[in-house]
Amino acid sequence: MSKVYSWRKLNEKELTRVYLDEMRRDFPPTELKPLSMILNSEADGTAHTWGVFDGETLAAYLLMVRPAGSRVSQLDYFAVLPEYRAAGLGAQLLADLPQHERGAQAILIEAECPDKAEDEAMAARRLGFYSRCGARDTGFTEHLFDAWFRILVLDCPGAGTFADRQAVDALVDCYRRTISETEWQKYVQFYCPDGTKYC
Repeated sequence: MSKVYSWRKLNEKELTRVYLDEMRRDFPPTELKPLSMILNSEADGTAHTWGVFDGETLAAYLLMVRPAGSRVSQLDYFAVLPEYRAAGLGAQLLADLPQHERGAQAILIEAECPDKAEDEAMAARRLGFYSRCGARDTGFTEHLFDAWFRILVLDCPGAGTFADRQAVDALVDCYRRTISETEWQKYVQFYCPDGTKYC
């Protein structure tokens, strides 16, 4: 791609607009956290959102979870706006993400399980996209709120390779740092590749 895109973190007003105008279109209701939860995470410093701009026009957004002390960054939501799709921008942004998430040893990704998704074809396309971009499926799954996800790991250059269980443990640690024990027990469960409960 010859076009140069700029990255910057979105403020509360910008993120609210992205949630209302873009995320509600790009993700099914069962997959979306409440806006208040996302804004609270940003306010307490456990999360941040990258806006990728073509001049002054938003081209993509990446919501990241990165609590203090975490060795990894979690890609919470990621989408390229419709008018910028099908040109390779998404793959380029994933390749560029580690340099913006400085110090992260890996990028963890939750991708909706196609067999449990409202839009099975869309979920399968997402998994295929992440796979083509080098993300590895750990085989572990996660039940988060009302949706099911496969847990993927994208290794960061120079940081070595995260083993599957190591990646899942890092994601568990990420959640433990960001939500209460009550919320954990109510909303989050992890499962091994053989279907047994991990935690």
